[in-house]
Amino acid sequence: MPEAEDWGYGPPRYLTPGQVRTAAAALATTTFDRPAHGVTSEDLARAEVYPLVVWERGESFDYVRDHYEALVAFFQVAARDGDALLVWLG
Repeated sequence: MPEAEDWGYGPPRYLTPGQVRTAAAALATTTFDRPAHGVTSEDLARAEVYPLVVWERGESFDYVRDHYEALVAFFQVAARDGDALLVWLG
């Protein structure tokens, strides 16, 4: 039973192929700059957003941008192929 164990940042989540398509469509229309607009590394450090050490060092958002773009591409391929996804943050 997932809720009985420590899974890190919550239990794994299963996304159906329909949910993957919905997420892929939303990500395709959301550029990285939209959710990051007006947010600074200091804001993220103060809110203790993972990975905290990156924000405490004052690194640029390029670190996250690269990962965001890879995530968008991953969802696009999964949606195109009709795949479901298991999402887990550990």
